Amino acid sequence: MYESYPIAARPPWERFDFFKGLLDDVFCPMQLDAQRSVRESFTGRVEVAQLGGIKLARVATGPLSVKRRIQDIACISDPPYLVKFQLRGESMWSQRARTVHMRPGDFIICSTAEPYALELCGDYEMSVLMLARSMMMCLAADPNRFLGLRMSGEDADCGLLSSFVGQIAARMARLPMLVVHRLEANVLDLLGAALNARSGATAVSREQLLAQIQVYVQAHLHDRQLGPAMVAAAFGVSTRMVHSVFEREPMTLGRYIRALRVAACRRALEGPGSERVSLTEVALQYGFYDLSHMTRCFRREYGEPPRRFLVRNRGRN
Repeated sequence: MYESYPIAARPPWERFDFFKGLLDDVFCPMQLDAQRSVRESFTGRVEVAQLGGIKLARVATGPLSVKRRIQDIACISDPPYLVKFQLRGESMWSQRARTVHMRPGDFIICSTAEPYALELCGDYEMSVLMLARSMMMCLAADPNRFLGLRMSGEDADCGLLSSFVGQIAARMARLPMLVVHRLEANVLDLLGAALNARSGATAVSREQLLAQIQVYVQAHLHDRQLGPAMVAAAFGVSTRMVHSVFEREPMTLGRYIRALRVAACRRALEGPGSERVSLTEVALQYGFYDLSHMTRCFRREYGEPPRRFLVRNRGRN
């Protein structure tokens, strides 16, 4: 899903307030301020795309002051993390009594559960990833240790991630759906690797490893090779360790993967635009070898083949 908001189509005197309302809706409630001359000639752009379980936004604006206050935090129940990538311009970012100077190529991690401040020094553009707290906790055992720290675009891994996210943001209006889940997986892999490389992480508990594997699996459903060997290689553990992590769970890893794939196919068949959906494309998109493979798994899970389910769903719409 992609949306672009027509800020330039609004009357000049409405643009600043319209832009502020957009940021409140897309991210979280916050306070914006700018000089009168900036308000009167305000220009800006906001684009948003859903990449699987994460949201990606591209925001452009002129010089602004941004603050998230304690009273703003109370307005949402599950405040997400924001990963902000500087594409153009410079800014001063503050959280947890840390202030850093951000330049193009840098990124910073922000918790919307805590106050922060951002000074945009001139014409400015950034890409922003929005991740649920549960997802961020699976990428790094203690993500809050990175709050208010500059992740330098001069570092090889951070620069690669920043460039990759910027390229996705520049093309998000044209991304085919079959590519979206692959991009989500790649972004999460790069971000997790960059954070863990700086965390000095030691051995994780079974519960932490389970949560991390579950996030990894959800982001890699498209990959036909997804299984115990692929997961073990991704986490640097043995396949025996992977199987042992799931011993106390209701499903084995293989069963868990199949259940997620079938559920993803069902959502695709009952979602908007289902009248134009191709069963074969859906099967391949979520990692099944072919339509017959998806049909067998779908029937086992829901008691009917996907084609019949699709016909019934079309009849209800």
